[in-house]
Amino acid sequence: MIPSVPSRTRQCVKPALVLLSLVCSLTLLSGCSAMQAEALGLRSSKVMKTPQQMSNLEICETYAYGRQSKHTRVAIASEWTKRGINRKYCDKIRKEWYVTKAAKALVNIEEKPASNKVKPVNSVQIQ
Repeated sequence: MIPSVPSRTRQCVKPALVLLSLVCSLTLLSGCSAMQAEALGLRSSKVMKTPQQMSNLEICETYAYGRQSKHTRVAIASEWTKRGINRKYCDKIRKEWYVTKAAKALVNIEEKPASNKVKPVNSVQIQ
């Protein structure tokens, strides 16, 4: 016969198990990238933000990799062009680990896509 556990003990065990589960899942997720999380089905929900409110990663996922969005592809493409995002940059941020992302946020480092715009030439004055 299994000895009965007092109800007070059971009440303390539940929050402890929930906390332990949360800590374990956060530890596992912090050691993966957005691409790995997507493969596990964790980044498969529809993006509901406007393109102006989306992160670069969300713009990449919706425009280049086919994640569903509430907004049109044209609106997302406009934001893609405005921010100067390209496929190479998208591949890079999708492979970046969440731990690295968190560390960059703590140190206030913001990585932007390389600009491929042509710089204006200084005008020459003829005398």
